[in-house]
Amino acid sequence: MTAIKGPLARLERSREELAKAWLVRLIERASLDEIRDLPTERIARELPELISDVVQAVAANGRVEHELSPEQLGRASALAVLREGREASAADLARDIAALQIVLVRALREELGDEDLEAFALAVERLAEVVGVVQAAAVEEHVRSRSKELEAEANTDPLTGLYNVRYLQRQIALLLDVYKRYQHPFAVLVMDIDGLKRINDAHGHAAGDRMLMQVAMSIRRSVRSVDTPARLGGDEFCVLAPNQDAGHGAALGGRLSSAIAEGVAVPDGTAVGVSIGIVACPEHGDEPEALLELADRAMYKAKASGEDVVLGDAEGAGTAEEVRR
Repeated sequence: MTAIKGPLARLERSREELAKAWLVRLIERASLDEIRDLPTERIARELPELISDVVQAVAANGRVEHELSPEQLGRASALAVLREGREASAADLARDIAALQIVLVRALREELGDEDLEAFALAVERLAEVVGVVQAAAVEEHVRSRSKELEAEANTDPLTGLYNVRYLQRQIALLLDVYKRYQHPFAVLVMDIDGLKRINDAHGHAAGDRMLMQVAMSIRRSVRSVDTPARLGGDEFCVLAPNQDAGHGAALGGRLSSAIAEGVAVPDGTAVGVSIGIVACPEHGDEPEALLELADRAMYKAKASGEDVVLGDAEGAGTAEEVRR
């Protein structure tokens, strides 16, 4: 590789120009929306550094995986940002990285001309190997990031960002397992927001959605990090509170009611009311469906009586079938 170290050194000194050439190739394949969304400041910072990493690895001796340090592999992984927020696949990102190899091969050929075809062929072979490492790191980060996004989408309500029913059901099952093993209690709070239909009818669904988002924010601010706030659908919400009995659940219900009344603004200026039904395990049972149904029943009692918070009837505790009867 001695004959080619001079040209490689010149390539590294030209890394800013090479980064621009690479970016041009990326833009040629992008739509106008994608071009607008490109993180240009980060690209300007990351691409030249990565080109230096690649050129140094090509010039060095030894195996490729030992030549790219964790910091360098981190820069390679950061290239996944080029595809963040865009409907793109790992294959698209791989093509983005492959464009780097094209840019560097052309620049290297211009530096060498026809002086040493053997050295050029060896450099190209090594360049392909190094770019392969970069490509693998970037694609792996892209897949990992996308997997986290999909997991979040599967577990959260798209409007409010709170957990959804599916995640809530898994968590209540987990809390029941913990109770049966360690006797740790937990409270279940089911909430219904008063006035959503009125807001939707009078001011449109966009106003109703804003109200629900404000409710979700008030709930999130009022619960602990270990609690599970979820949207059941429509104007109904739920909170699972580990290591809390019904009395502590009632105290939390009072805080939630106050937080929602104070933190939610509606177009007509009226206060937003909330009806909360509260049960706890083991006081009200130790089956998920039974607990949720008892909490729902207590919530409707609160709504009918005009109270903010109502505790479930412990006498109704039992299996889901017994509760429904």
